[in-house]
Amino acid sequence: MRTIVVTSEFNAPAEVVWSGIQTPHAFVHIANGMLRFPAASRLDGPWKVGQTIVGWTFLFNVMPFSKHHLSVASIDNETRTLVSDEHGGLLRRWHHSLHVEFLADQRCRYTDTIEIDAGPLTPVVAGYAHVFYRYRHWRWKRLARLLAAANAAATRACGSESANATA
Repeated sequence: MRTIVVTSEFNAPAEVVWSGIQTPHAFVHIANGMLRFPAASRLDGPWKVGQTIVGWTFLFNVMPFSKHHLSVASIDNETRTLVSDEHGGLLRRWHHSLHVEFLADQRCRYTDTIEIDAGPLTPVVAGYAHVFYRYRHWRWKRLARLLAAANAAATRACGSESANATA
């Protein structure tokens, strides 16, 4: 068993990033390029506790890799933590915790913690996971900035509408 921890700070409010984490669409977006999981692409709405999806994964979006099982184990809005239990192909266990912490000045800290058991191939899979999650964080930083800008624009628009309604 190996544990990989990847942490980054984002220029976005914790609430904005937490909302994104709870959607399969964000997962699909940030993994794009290194991993494709079409079963997640077909989902609408937020992740739900107990939800399980099964489907093929494709390395680098094209190379069939394995039939993957992803189950949402818990979602804690108080601590902003989502946990999934996954397995399939080489993976006996892929326990993934996603956590968002508030920082000052509209910033947050995002941490992925992944416990990996792939038998004798665990070191190889852990090496891939480390690269994959660094890539995901790079993509998340870009997405977080866009989500934060959209959230700020929506907040300003709502403020303008409220001001116009009372005038």
